[in-house]
Amino acid sequence: MAKCKKRTVIENLMEKIASTFWFDEDNSGIQIEPAKKRIRRVLVCLEINDDIIDEARKKKADMIITHHPLLFHPIDKISNDTPVGRYVMALIKAGIGVYSSHLAFDTAPMGNNMYLARLLKLQDVAVPDDWNDDEDPIPVTDGMMELHEEEEECDSIMIDRVSFGADGPRYYQINNDKEDQFEYDTDEVGNIGYLPKAMNFKQFCTYVERCLDLPKHYIRTVDGGKDKIEKIAFCTGAGGDYVFRAVELGCDAYITGDLKLHEAQYAKAMGLTVIDAGHYGTEKIFTENLAAQLREEAAKAGVKLEVLEAESNTNPYTL
Repeated sequence: MAKCKKRTVIENLMEKIASTFWFDEDNSGIQIEPAKKRIRRVLVCLEINDDIIDEARKKKADMIITHHPLLFHPIDKISNDTPVGRYVMALIKAGIGVYSSHLAFDTAPMGNNMYLARLLKLQDVAVPDDWNDDEDPIPVTDGMMELHEEEEECDSIMIDRVSFGADGPRYYQINNDKEDQFEYDTDEVGNIGYLPKAMNFKQFCTYVERCLDLPKHYIRTVDGGKDKIEKIAFCTGAGGDYVFRAVELGCDAYITGDLKLHEAQYAKAMGLTVIDAGHYGTEKIFTENLAAQLREEAAKAGVKLEVLEAESNTNPYTL
């Protein structure tokens, strides 16, 4: 069995798991080069803090793989006086590398948004049409099948949908003669789908908390006044800007994080129910999700790689 070289992990993430569409616009990729030439153990987490670095040291991780980039923007100096500077110095001293997959993973075949859809068992979720443009489509995991590598010419426009259930994802196509159905392109970070059954406001809130494994009353809510909630938009992380898009698409509700006051006011005025499950609350799923996919891709490639899921708490809020 081959040992995992430094670039092998990155290639797995970029070519087998994450989208490459956002790489030019977002600081995804290697943030700190690891000291070792061969990577044998990685620690996966949402983002880096002091506790994560201590955990990586204790577990002898060669690299930390995060969702949120350690370096979002260029920095003028590296100093112990700032959190980022302190993290960078500690990581370099320990010889631990950092790789981040941010928007590239949000929009991946089973990235944050599609994994959220899976947890919520959403139906008729839009599938990005560009996932299958390449001659060799991006492999996906957990029973997801590759969609129509070659399509027969026809007069009507067929668009892809996926529904999630107890038996796994089910892919199919719908006819879009009028071209009025939502098609998810890679410049769309969020997505839409349908709940497994219609719910009222209280049922919907309880359902989201349970599916995302959130403490009771963790979420903030905007009651749009609808008696029945069925069609929903969703965007993990900070997606408050998309409240208008959700209304435009005819959604009954929207799930996201980091909703601002005025975005909440506009949503209520437009009759849109919103669940703000928090940036952390909607993206803590990254760790288990990416770790599972990375293990699978490493095994497929015959690469010896130990993938650890971080146990340290990266939620800065206290309930």
